[in-house]
Amino acid sequence: MNSLLRPLHIAVIDPGCRVPELDNYNRLVLGSPEVRLSYHLPALFGMSSLHFSVQKPDALIIFGSSASVYDQLPWQEELHTYIKAQIDAGLPTLGICYGHQLLAHLYGGKIDFALPSQEKYKGLRSIQFQKSGFWSGNSGRYIVSHREVVSKLPDVFENCASSPVCEFELIKHKQHSVWGIQSHPEAGPEFIQNSSIPLAEDEKDPFSSGQDFMRKFVLFLVQQRIQ
Repeated sequence: MNSLLRPLHIAVIDPGCRVPELDNYNRLVLGSPEVRLSYHLPALFGMSSLHFSVQKPDALIIFGSSASVYDQLPWQEELHTYIKAQIDAGLPTLGICYGHQLLAHLYGGKIDFALPSQEKYKGLRSIQFQKSGFWSGNSGRYIVSHREVVSKLPDVFENCASSPVCEFELIKHKQHSVWGIQSHPEAGPEFIQNSSIPLAEDEKDPFSSGQDFMRKFVLFLVQQRIQ
């Protein structure tokens, strides 16, 4: 079948070790009527749903995880090898939090704890964009929940956004349509509750920047496909 006659297929990979982020996935499905999405839980159920998918993915989104890219857990080697092969083959990819750190790690970058205490950053953070892309504006406020950050960027990536807390908030592969973002643009109210993320009581719109980012990523993939 001609690839333009079927919906673009985005495989959402959730490496969660304990609680699947189904609410974030469902929100992405509801907000992306132009594409087909599939959901994969390699840490909990292995890689079979990716390897034996009838329709191979046209793009990847990699969610966050409580794991570190250095943990060497049983599921990580196969998943990391799969993702690296897809990226090298030219598959557009967005890595979020763990996915962001994984992209840097796969190409020789370095990941470290953000704080010597190894405490987690949780809340709402403003980031500044230094480069233009599918996103809009020069800044945005994004939900964060992480204790590690990319501390050394691989040569094949360029930095696109920073904050006082994190130098490499958003990175892009120099040859491929591959991005990583340290924050959680996919997050919604359930993620805030499940992750115990503190927000000010008078905070009125903590999700708008993230929702806009995710929407524009999907639309970019659709437009790239039909060009």
